[in-house]
Amino acid sequence: MADNSDVSDFIPPAFSFALTGHLATGAVKVVAIALLLWGLGLTGWTASFPAGTAIITAVVVMVAVELATTGVERIFVLRHRHPDPGSVPMTAIVAVLPLPISFLIGLLFGPASSGALITMAVTTVVYWAALVVLERPWVEGDTQADIRKKYEQTKAMTGEQFRSE
Repeated sequence: MADNSDVSDFIPPAFSFALTGHLATGAVKVVAIALLLWGLGLTGWTASFPAGTAIITAVVVMVAVELATTGVERIFVLRHRHPDPGSVPMTAIVAVLPLPISFLIGLLFGPASSGALITMAVTTVVYWAALVVLERPWVEGDTQADIRKKYEQTKAMTGEQFRSE
């Protein structure tokens, strides 16, 4: 990870922006979690998870996990002075967060005690898949200067391509 401690003009992204981004990707995760919970209830592998209970459980789990994840990532953003500071410790923490949160919410909303374990397992599978495929928190992202530079390059290229002749 690059050392950005000497960056004097670093302004961290607002917490609300980070949370909004997490909730947007969480919307995709909610659908997957709800469908898996409901589907497992239909197959008889678990106690019956009515569709309404599955949806409510999935939404509550997603909001709680995304809020906790955003808070953890915020600590790393401020400490490393980088808007997307990929790191292995952050990845480990973010990967473990869904386990206790989904277990507790499964105890509250699940149809039986097995509902907590099923909720935890389903949530963990969905979150780990999203972590590996979409989020990749171990990779350092672009700085604000990198994003600005890419924007200017794209703007110049677009101007050249669509220039009237």
